Amino acid sequence: MRPLTRILFLALTLTATVVYAQENPNAFRRGLTLYEQQDLAGALEAFEEALKAQPNEPVILAWAGTVALETGKLPRAVQYLERAVKADPKSKIVQNNLGNAYAAAGQMDKAEIAYRAALALDPDYFDAHYNLANLKVRQNDFTAAFNEYNRALAARPNDVEAHLNFGYALHKRGILDKAIREYQAVVRLQPDNPDHWMSLGALQLQYKQDAEAADSYQHALKLVPEKPEALLGYGVALYNQGRHQEALTHVAAAAEALPGNFVAQYNLGLVHSALKNYPAAEEAYNQALTLEPDNANCLNNLGWLQFEQGNYGGAVIAFRKAMDANPALEVPFLNLARALAKNGQQEEALKQWQNAVRRFPDSEGANLGLADAYYEDGDRDQALRTYLRVVQINPKNAAAQNNAGLCYLDRKDLNNAGKHFQAAVAANPRFAPALNNLGVVYQQQGDLVRAREYYRRALSADPDYAPAKQNLEALQPTPGRAELG
Repeated sequence: MRPLTRILFLALTLTATVVYAQENPNAFRRGLTLYEQQDLAGALEAFEEALKAQPNEPVILAWAGTVALETGKLPRAVQYLERAVKADPKSKIVQNNLGNAYAAAGQMDKAEIAYRAALALDPDYFDAHYNLANLKVRQNDFTAAFNEYNRALAARPNDVEAHLNFGYALHKRGILDKAIREYQAVVRLQPDNPDHWMSLGALQLQYKQDAEAADSYQHALKLVPEKPEALLGYGVALYNQGRHQEALTHVAAAAEALPGNFVAQYNLGLVHSALKNYPAAEEAYNQALTLEPDNANCLNNLGWLQFEQGNYGGAVIAFRKAMDANPALEVPFLNLARALAKNGQQEEALKQWQNAVRRFPDSEGANLGLADAYYEDGDRDQALRTYLRVVQINPKNAAAQNNAGLCYLDRKDLNNAGKHFQAAVAANPRFAPALNNLGVVYQQQGDLVRAREYYRRALSADPDYAPAKQNLEALQPTPGRAELG
């Protein structure tokens, strides 16, 4: 599991330009002073008092509406800003703030009209482009949002919030490489913010840029050395690179600091499992399950711990629990079939592979497992049909191509057998069984030169591969007996 930090969506509310009203300025000026002192309630009261004397003054209306918006008084905000726009339709700032008020009130269509009115007054107005982009993200119109973020950043290339929100939108859409680009811009602009480094690291983990993620989390840890979330992210990045012992130090520290955090405890279980410390892994997974009792991934991993230790009966029980917890999760279905087979329940294992294929008909793993089960059961016709289904799903599955070739070889169909062995070698040029089996086909066709070539290629790929050794040693000028891989 790759934990991700939450990427915050930042909204922007603008204040109107500070312009003093010409008449009866006392209440208005008092409102400005209170606003600067962050007394928003007092400021709004003062602006509303000023409006009693000048009910149609656009500047006072704009300020009253903006402060009402900031204090969550949305009906008043909309009312004042609509009146301000009517009194001064040429103010891009008031149009933009009216858009913010509409958006906050859930009136998205009106908000867009207001933002576009501001842009009609100034096509390069950053705030309106930025707020319109945020609005489009809320509406899941990502194409329009991306265009507006680009226009906002063209107007203000170094705006951190625009890069953050653009990155968030790209991440939400699954365009991770470009989301990472935006977060890289953020850390260049604000290198001393550890949260930005952690958000970048989280995206890099999701995009499987583990070395880059480790570097981002290291930057965060230089700023906040004991931050558990940064320790956890760094540990996960190390784990994904196979640096399990180093990962343990950091993930264990994060889990100790975050005993109530499921992700930390779960990842600690992963690291201990990779290090074959099964008791510690089981303890960590059980701690995770106290936090999320029905987490199917955790239950599945507990089953795999039992499987690796040879407790196949216990593995069967755990995998069944994982299936019950989340019937949409494929892995426990496959693992249950494997555990049943290892537990000597071959008939039940075959039924479970069939069940897995019924539930996940397009699953490469489920179909390959079922094909292997048919092959082991001696039903080569069903095995061949299912291997062909696997290569239909993924033509580059070397194991399925090789095994389909074996089924054709059983039928003495050397042409089709050779085609599938060739496909297996094309998918994996160093797959010793397929290389050896091609040698067998050529030997049975009487082409001893090419047979020797492929036996040697199989041994080059795997010097300890016994079938190729035996076939090469036994090869005579006339066709002899050959071992299949």
